[in-house]
Amino acid sequence: MKTFLPLLFTFLFWGAAAFAHSNKNLIYHSVFSLKNDSLRKSDSVVKKDNAPHILKICACQVLKLQSANYKARNFALYSERTNKKSYSYDVNKAKWILEREKRHIANLFYDKVDVLDDIVEATDCRSMFLKMKKQHKTLILYDIVDADIKK
Repeated sequence: MKTFLPLLFTFLFWGAAAFAHSNKNLIYHSVFSLKNDSLRKSDSVVKKDNAPHILKICACQVLKLQSANYKARNFALYSERTNKKSYSYDVNKAKWILEREKRHIANLFYDKVDVLDDIVEATDCRSMFLKMKKQHKTLILYDIVDADIKK
């Protein structure tokens, strides 16, 4: 039994080495074709880059939340929408989604929800949060709601 295990490992090692050597060309060609496909895909991305840039619209409310045993300040709730129709329509839609989410928060989790600040910008919500976080260290991200989803 002691000689069987090393012999088994030796055969497995040599078998794997022989298999890898016989399929070396197959592996090389498949890797090379993947590299060429990725180059072709990146070329097509560059060609499509001439299309107009789609802007994101972010509506934000900084909230003060209060319940019977918890009081918190500077919670940021964001709503992000892709600018598809008109700017004013998309801003109103993002604000409407934000208000609906705020009502859910008030009805389900907290007794009192006060708005400390209301901001709308033509940017994505993640970069807006990072910019606001640099200015106000106590800001806490509550949620980023996708306003593009139809509910």
